[in-house]
Parts: sequence; structure tokens; C-alpha cells
Amino acid sequence: MHDALLRSLQDIPFFQHFDKDQIQSLITRGTTREIPANTVLFHQGDSADSMYVILTGAVKVVGEDAQGVTFELSQLHAGDFFGELALIDGGTRSATIETLEDSNFFMLGREVFIQMLTQSPGLLSEILADISGKIRTSNEKVYQEILEQQKIQSEMELERHRSLSQMVAGVAHEINTPLGIVNVTASMITENLNADLLNRIEDAEIRETLEDLVEAAQLMQNNIARANKLIQTFKNISVGQITDALENLMLPQLLEEIVDLFKVQARLSGLKIHVDTSQAVTHGQWTGYSGYLTQVMLNLLTNIERYAYPNKQGGEVNITLKNPDGKGFELEVSDYGKGMSEADAARVFDVFFTTGRGQGGTGLGMSIVHSLVTSALQGEINLQSTLGQGTTIKIKFPQHIDNDDTCRSKP
Repeated sequence: MHDALLRSLQDIPFFQHFDKDQIQSLITRGTTREIPANTVLFHQGDSADSMYVILTGAVKVVGEDAQGVTFELSQLHAGDFFGELALIDGGTRSATIETLEDSNFFMLGREVFIQMLTQSPGLLSEILADISGKIRTSNEKVYQEILEQQKIQSEMELERHRSLSQMVAGVAHEINTPLGIVNVTASMITENLNADLLNRIEDAEIRETLEDLVEAAQLMQNNIARANKLIQTFKNISVGQITDALENLMLPQLLEEIVDLFKVQARLSGLKIHVDTSQAVTHGQWTGYSGYLTQVMLNLLTNIERYAYPNKQGGEVNITLKNPDGKGFELEVSDYGKGMSEADAARVFDVFFTTGRGQGGTGLGMSIVHSLVTSALQGEINLQSTLGQGTTIKIKFPQHIDNDDTCRSKP
């Protein structure tokens, strides 16, 4: 029994730095205890002051969730051990232990363990270094898992946007056909009812009716041209989001088109959006991804509508585009709404963080914006906000985005 206990203690991670004599000392200073079957050694939440090594018999480990539902986690048998964390922190038990059969245990109290460590500084140093290494490894694993979850969530959100963009592009294509028919019909009216024909009509009432008809046809053509322009913008931006194509664009014009896409929603929400691109007219040529920039801007404008000016109360939004050195762009989006606290502003780009969970916020929008700006647009983004005074988001990105996939990580 003594040799079996010695081997069991040597297998416990906390005792791997103990030599044989030190473990022998632990054995002499510990106690043994026989416990009958179906006995609870301790409950989850009880104070922890000792660890156990099973010499004979078996136990089950039982957990309990927040609703009080219990479930069996595992079973342990002769040679196994439990409660070793009690030797370090002396906290509370993380599970309930119950014997499955008559069992015999070796018990080592925390006080004895700590006393041995204080008598051997070298041993204490080794154990602390080992614990520190395990904690670091565990933290790195958790961190990697969190990053992987963020990546999966971001990819899911991007895929949803791509699917929506593809649908918009398809719908825009289908709308073009009936619009084209209406446009041809209106053109036939204006061409056939020309000024020469109207002048030959003697009946003043009929001539006035036909003139009204021509005017209506011309009005139809003007609005069809406007609709065609909007549809082409939809198609260009939607296809850009699907293909992520690197293009040579006039950034001031693209920015105006993006804001035009949001005009209907802005009008419904009472937003007054002002765009100033005058400081980027000379060097407005941009080599970049229109789809990614569109997604960034629409996310920002949606956030302003939802959080800065909630409940359709409306307000001012200023968008400024600058190109101060002819090498890169500075884009500012400012509102003068609710703003946010310093603590919330510091976390605004964290995945799943949102101040509007009850308003349908997922906590992914600003995280995706940050990912798109720093990866796809190869830029940087920061936010300044004052509670009750508004928020300003500043984005900087180069005039020519590198197309080398080794240098650019797609979100």
C-alpha cells in the first residue's frame, strides 16, 4: 500500500518536483481515511482545504449548473486523485464527490503542503514556475480559441453580406428589363409627337392634351435615367462586394454614391448627411476595393441611425474626405448624438460588444468594420466619443492598396 501511494503521489503534477524523501515526508504527515459507499465527501461550493488520493474503491464527480441541475462529470478509481487545487488556493470545491463503493483515501492538508514549501525555497520556486507555465499555456489556448471564434463569426457575417449583395445585383438586373421597355415606350411618344406634328393640329384642346402627354413622357425618361443610375450603382457596389475586385476609382464620386444608397433610410430616420470631398478633389484617384469601403460606410451610417440618434429622432452627420499629402486618404464620419462613455468607447471594436443588444445589435458590426479597415483597406481606424456630445470616427488608408495577398489578410 505504501509503494502504491508513493507512485500515486509521484504521478500528481504538483509533486513532480518533489524528490523521493520529500514525498515520503508528505506521506508521513498525511492521513488515511475509510469512507463507506454512497457517501458525499464534499459538495460543490464547500471550502477546500485538502486533496485526496484514492487507495482503494471509486468515486463519481458530480457538477451542478446555475439552475441546480446535477450531472455526472466522471468517475475516478484507485490511483486517481482529486482536489489538488486546494493545496494552492484553498478556494471552494468546483464539484461534488460521492463514493461509489467502500473506499480508502490518503488525505493531504493544505497547511502541511504550504509548510513544506516554505521550508524549501528552491522547491517553491520550481512549483511556482511550473504553475505559471501551465497558466500561460492555458491562457494562450483560450486566446486562440477566442480568435478562432471571432474569425468564424466574421466570416459568417461577411458571407451574409455577400449573399445579400448577390441578391441585390440580381434584382437590379431584373428591374432593368421593365425599365428599358418603359423607356423605349416613352421615347416613342416624344419622337412621334414632335413639335412639327403638334403644330399641325388645329384643335387647341387636343394639342394641349398631346403636349401634356409629351411632357409626361419626358418626365418619365428623366426619372428612368435617374433609376438606371441608382441601379447601376447597386450593381457595381454589389458585384464589388462579391468579387473583392481591386479597381481604380475616383474616391469622392464613390463616396457620394455610397451616401446616395443610404438616402432613403436617412430620410426615414431624419438624418441630414453632409459630404465634403473638396479637400480630395485634386488627388481623388484611389486604387482599392469599392465593396469593402461600401460595407464600412453603410455599417457606420447604420450605427449612427441606430445608436447616435435612436427612435428616428434624426440629426446631423458630417462626412469629410481629405488627401493632405497626395499619398493617403483621411475619412472622418461625425455625429452629434448620444455619444458613449469612455469605457464603452474603449471596447467598441471588440467582437460581440454592443450597447444596443435590445435593439437588435449583435456586437459584430464595428468589429467587422475594424477588420475591413485594417486588413482589406490596409489602414487604421480610431474612435473619439463624448457622452451626450457625439462621436467621430477617423479612418486613414493608403491611396494605392497593395494587391499582394502575402501582404494583405482578407477578413
